[in-house]
Amino acid sequence: MLKTPAGKAFLSARDRRIYIVWIGLVWAGMIAGFVPDLTRYMAETPPPPLVLHIHGAVYFVWLIVFSVQIALVELRNPALHRRLGWWMVGLSAAIVPLGLVAAMVDMARSAGGPPPYQPEFLALEFQSMLVFAILLWLAVEKRRDLAAHKRLMILLTVCILDPGTSRAWGFFSPIHPAGVFGWWLHYFWANAAMLLAMIGWDLWRHGRVHPALLAGGALVAAGEVVAVVLQFSPWWHDAAARLVTLWGWTG
Repeated sequence: MLKTPAGKAFLSARDRRIYIVWIGLVWAGMIAGFVPDLTRYMAETPPPPLVLHIHGAVYFVWLIVFSVQIALVELRNPALHRRLGWWMVGLSAAIVPLGLVAAMVDMARSAGGPPPYQPEFLALEFQSMLVFAILLWLAVEKRRDLAAHKRLMILLTVCILDPGTSRAWGFFSPIHPAGVFGWWLHYFWANAAMLLAMIGWDLWRHGRVHPALLAGGALVAAGEVVAVVLQFSPWWHDAAARLVTLWGWTG
């Protein structure tokens, strides 16, 4: 289902440089969101625990290695790309449990602090790590199908864009709609923009959308739907609050 269709469509030469654009947009979103928020983060009382620093550092290193991998392909050094690739897989796999732990620790800290306390937000965190893990597995499975592999890897970055780009929306957007759509827009505007841009690129350069992009994009969208539904479900708020109480650890 994810296999690159036979024929001249999706030849690597037709995608030259576009992955530099995609990862550049990811970096722009992360910088726009996290740099203005850094002062607030470092001034938190009590100070953020070590596990949150480690989580941020691992993600930063992961994004650097990801960018290096794209550069190696563009510089036509596939041998080094493949050797570094398995280290990339290991680092990517570590992001999942570390992300879940960081989410629980951060929520447990919020439970004991000033409002707002929103345990239902864990739905967003949980779905993004699940989607990330599935996309990682698919990308590894399709590593010999270059067109599919590359698109799935970019989708890895898309499904975890929201921590940075939602902050950027809060800092710079002149509009902040209320309700379900407003919440989705705040957290997932950049995910949707990236998906639409990737689909548009495929249609323009190849005349159709790659099956891996269709399937991976549908998976990302399904995760967002789950996050939105649970965010506004009272039963999930209560269940998440109980989960945070059981967890207890604040780092």
